[in-house]
Amino acid sequence: MRDLHSNLKTVLTLDPKLTAETRYGAPVDRRGFGAVEHIVCIGTAGDELSDEVSIACVLEASDDGATWMPVTAAHEVLGDAPDETGTFARLDADGQDMRDYRIGYAGPARYTRVGVVLEGEHEEGTPIAALALLGAAQLKPVE
Repeated sequence: MRDLHSNLKTVLTLDPKLTAETRYGAPVDRRGFGAVEHIVCIGTAGDELSDEVSIACVLEASDDGATWMPVTAAHEVLGDAPDETGTFARLDADGQDMRDYRIGYAGPARYTRVGVVLEGEHEEGTPIAALALLGAAQLKPVE
């Protein structure tokens, strides 16, 4: 099957929620799939973003789904290279909300997850959700 619909699986990893504190998404098991893309959806920031009040999107990987390490190697991702904390996007200025941030994982770990790390005082919160797209399925069609 060559259509996109039969070859992708979506996993909601962070429920849509008004977010005022750090949250980590559900683990995504890549077993049976050759690729995973994480998408973090950011709504309108309820607080003014700045150097002191920011949102960091981080990517972590695990071999067992329990012990997590930040993904820091540029050759393990598709998209902007993460920093030493696994941060692949940092929202700290006007105009960085109301969009999505995505990163593909191409490393060896079986499990991955994203997190949104809030720094500073987030009094009003920001609507945030995340999902993962699993592709290159070994068995098709994907259910």
